[in-house]
Amino acid sequence: MSRRIRVPLPRPLLAALLVPAFALAACTPAHDEGFEEEPPAADVADADTGAGSAIETEAAAGDPPAESVAGVTPCDTEAVQGLIGQPGSEALYEKARQDAGARQHRAIGPGDAVTLDFREDRLNIDLDAEGRITGFRCG
Repeated sequence: MSRRIRVPLPRPLLAALLVPAFALAACTPAHDEGFEEEPPAADVADADTGAGSAIETEAAAGDPPAESVAGVTPCDTEAVQGLIGQPGSEALYEKARQDAGARQHRAIGPGDAVTLDFREDRLNIDLDAEGRITGFRCG
């Protein structure tokens, strides 16, 4: 019969192995006996689709989209094409916004940083380096 020889692990090696094991064990959630998940309430947003989210609900409570009002489109660039080539000014931008039926406007020069969000009720006024209007876009 062969004898088994025990070789003790050095304490630093033992500590290096046990400390991470205890740290990981402390991170695991406690198991609750008898825990039952409640079904979501009817008025809670769907986590996957966002349906019924607070943002969606607030938007629904606000003004109706402009296109739903009597078939009017929220922004009509055809109505302002005559302003192309004119020097831009706040008064002209406001006139263009009103003529296009948009709720807001922004003048965009070459190299200007703009957000990429699409707003169908916003008139984008494109300008050249001299500040003259070169075109209109909705969005």
